[in-house]
Amino acid sequence: MANTDSRSSVAKHDNSSLPMPLCIAMSTILMIAYFCFASPANAAWFTATGQAVIVNGDKNAAREEATEEAIKQALLFAGASVRSVQQMTNGLLMDDSLEIRASGEVNSIQLIDEVYSDGIVTVSIRADIFAQEASCSAADYTKRMATTYFPIRFMAQASDGQVHQLGETLSLKFDEIMQRITSSMRISHTEPYVFEWQKPNVSNDAISLANRTNTQFVVNIVVDDISVERPKSSSFNPFSDNQSVRNFNFTVSLIDGASGALSYSKTYSSTTPWDYAYNEKVDVTSNAFWRSQYGKNAIKLIQKSITDLESFVVCQPTMGRVLAVANNQLQINLGKIHQVQAGDQLTLFTLRQVTDTFGQAYKQFDLHPTTLVVRQVFNDTATVEPSDRSLLSDVQPNDYVARQ
Repeated sequence: MANTDSRSSVAKHDNSSLPMPLCIAMSTILMIAYFCFASPANAAWFTATGQAVIVNGDKNAAREEATEEAIKQALLFAGASVRSVQQMTNGLLMDDSLEIRASGEVNSIQLIDEVYSDGIVTVSIRADIFAQEASCSAADYTKRMATTYFPIRFMAQASDGQVHQLGETLSLKFDEIMQRITSSMRISHTEPYVFEWQKPNVSNDAISLANRTNTQFVVNIVVDDISVERPKSSSFNPFSDNQSVRNFNFTVSLIDGASGALSYSKTYSSTTPWDYAYNEKVDVTSNAFWRSQYGKNAIKLIQKSITDLESFVVCQPTMGRVLAVANNQLQINLGKIHQVQAGDQLTLFTLRQVTDTFGQAYKQFDLHPTTLVVRQVFNDTATVEPSDRSLLSDVQPNDYVARQ
């Protein structure tokens, strides 16, 4: 399948208006909103434009890519997040609905325009989107995560182009893209070192990192393959690099910071034209690199991995730790940065380790019968107390609370 890159712009207007002119940003996404009072269901028409580069003459792949990007941007601008993308048949959107996670729904989608120019396809769509309540209360809270610089599994592969800094640069790019496309999760700490996440028995290291950074999850990403495939030359000249391609394969895993258990893992693979000579030193921190076909494809794949991760994590219970116990109130390490609000209800529990007769360790969650209510909220902490004013017995610092 051909690899493409895409960008888009979004405009919003109410459901009684005609589509407003579209504004296309060449280097960044530009979104202009026309806020009007819509129907009681808060429905609104969104028009969006997506662009994609046509690679190897594959117009169908580029058209699908541009349409997918336009739909995603309309949904994200409307406050929704995409789980799956509309299928296309002969350039037309045949199905009238998308599966949207939690905060929005598409009533209908129309293909407005499709233009090919200078190796780029531009697709314009119009979507009727209306807001819905979140499908789970845990979706209200932002999941905080920690990670490290991404390790390159086979460092020898980085010699071609001297891209040894790619893992470090990718970790920063991952954080940057996550901040741009979702508010459901945040990389609050990227530790400035490389950790070999692919080695076995990393749960204790993940728990330590989560505790040290005050985060719920640890994201570990391993760059599995960045090898270059160069065409064979009749003259056996290693510097002949016409139509060279480079792999970009990586695995995203999510570890629970409390239990150390692996919660999620998914691998992504792609092969993209590599436009650099054999002996050329490539600056992976430069804008020129990220504008290359390889860089654009890497960004696209990172975006997809973040969207997939968000779909998994959004309704996972948001967990925090008890910091202090006093006067039948608890101080917890969840606050405004996690979207906590006064009146929210939380579950109190203890995490214990149980060992069976074979020496195998298991995590056991012991739930407290009393529901907690948030009374005061600060930037990264909050004060909670029992909803029924009962006494909190045997509660200690480092016990846990959760929004489910």
